[in-house]
Amino acid sequence: MWFRQASYLNVYTGEVEQANIYLSGSRIAYVGAKELPTSDQTQVIELEKDHVVVPGYIEPHAHPCQMYNPYTWGEALLQKGTVLSINDNLSLLTFLGTEALSFIEKLEETSHHMFLWWCNIDRPDRADPMTMDKWLQHNLVIQSGELTEWPKLLVNDEVLVEQLYLTKAHHGMRAEGHLPGVSYEKISTMAAAGITADHEALHAEDVLRRLKAGLHASLRYSSIRPDLPHLLKGMKGDSRFNMNRMMLTSDGPSPNYVERTSCASMIKICMETGISVADAYRLATLNPAVYYGLDEDLGGIAPGRLACLNVLTSINEPDPLHVLQRGEWVVQNQRRVVEPDEAEIHTWLRSTFPPRRTIVNLRLDQMETRTDIGIELVNDVITQSYHFDPRAELETDENWMTLLDVNGSWVINTRIKGLACGIKALASTYNASNDTLLLGRSLSAMREASQELELRGEGILVYFVDGEQLYIPLPLSGAMSLESVASIGASVDQFNEKMRVHGYRFGDPLYSLLFLTASHLPYIRVSDKGLYLVKTGEVVLPATPLVNTVRKVK
Repeated sequence: MWFRQASYLNVYTGEVEQANIYLSGSRIAYVGAKELPTSDQTQVIELEKDHVVVPGYIEPHAHPCQMYNPYTWGEALLQKGTVLSINDNLSLLTFLGTEALSFIEKLEETSHHMFLWWCNIDRPDRADPMTMDKWLQHNLVIQSGELTEWPKLLVNDEVLVEQLYLTKAHHGMRAEGHLPGVSYEKISTMAAAGITADHEALHAEDVLRRLKAGLHASLRYSSIRPDLPHLLKGMKGDSRFNMNRMMLTSDGPSPNYVERTSCASMIKICMETGISVADAYRLATLNPAVYYGLDEDLGGIAPGRLACLNVLTSINEPDPLHVLQRGEWVVQNQRRVVEPDEAEIHTWLRSTFPPRRTIVNLRLDQMETRTDIGIELVNDVITQSYHFDPRAELETDENWMTLLDVNGSWVINTRIKGLACGIKALASTYNASNDTLLLGRSLSAMREASQELELRGEGILVYFVDGEQLYIPLPLSGAMSLESVASIGASVDQFNEKMRVHGYRFGDPLYSLLFLTASHLPYIRVSDKGLYLVKTGEVVLPATPLVNTVRKVK
């Protein structure tokens, strides 16, 4: 392929230049002024006057199982010019265990989008050391992280220290942290331990702390943390902020935010905030490529690099018109060149992620609350404990809450405050632990919703107090949809709107449901440990074993 006298962004010099760009197969063969000999098989591309070629974008920190599945996630990224993503493996370990590596190999063969992965090393409950070592040795795995359990390093946790040592010394990999609101002293300690980057800066001063400690800083624009404009405003005009040490990330947005938090959208925000054109594009091309040691292959337009290119209508419009992936057109005029075989993809995904749940018909007495400590939402994902009178009626913004083990072995009952006031019953298999979460104003309605969800299939089912109902099917292990990101995003928009009408007052109700069972956020959570305080590990209510309960495997 020959791009004849095309305008292109040279990220190495920061200039928009004009040159002949020759491709040989999947790689760039030449970029320069000369016109080289061609053959009858050479495809000659002559772009329109204002069109410009830029490197394919890179998403450096992705969570590919946020109701969308990894395949549809890759499709959505590629449509907007993101040719590579580096992805979290924790959900795959949860769903697939030792078969997760086979899945990422199949995904690499099936998808046009390029996937690389990180190996989660701080959750030994999800993977034993042997499994982690297999991941660290795999050619598609490029870093360890994100270390949500980083406080373990401060107390010299032997398992985590050993795994981090293997990551750094034996495999020469990067290691990413998860350090929201952490002081410079602790960030510095994490840098000494081997952490090389972090994506949790909440304001410009946080970015500076990371840079001062030698870390790379990812600037985030996501559904629950749309921090990017605020960060850029705080950095403006301050020469201490070295743009070469920064990247852009959407950090696993909800499906309805995927398009607005794409690399193209983030580049646009950067330019509109006053970041130079060259630096804005480097944040999503050269910088992540250099950070991961991939710059001989990706991140720029130069001889020897992979031909992963975006054709834009203007350098000021990062949303691509055409996308070239490893020398092949995959998007032209903003449409996929070849539509994937949807039936074949669905069959593969259904067989890989079958239902995992043991169906349990709870009795009402098994849903009774035997504690006076509940969970109160402070924002979308941060919680605090509160006391209630177990004999008292629910307050206006209180709901009953039950977590039912995915294997039907135990149950935990409490109350939740601050989520919504208009939910009669909600049953959801979408949460960080992949158990079944029930909540609402009526225990009998919660039981009914649980039973109806068993009939309809895994997902999210809501009965609102005004009689409205909403159901989002998640047939892949109860956590992911088969639909396109755009389609599932439309369902999520509808869910969000109904939740707000019925009293939800924060930004993203999906993340509230997801993180109620997550172990890495303050201050009180619920999981197989019971109802517990994250910081101290104190269990305030242990899980209740289920006995004499009818069970069947779905």
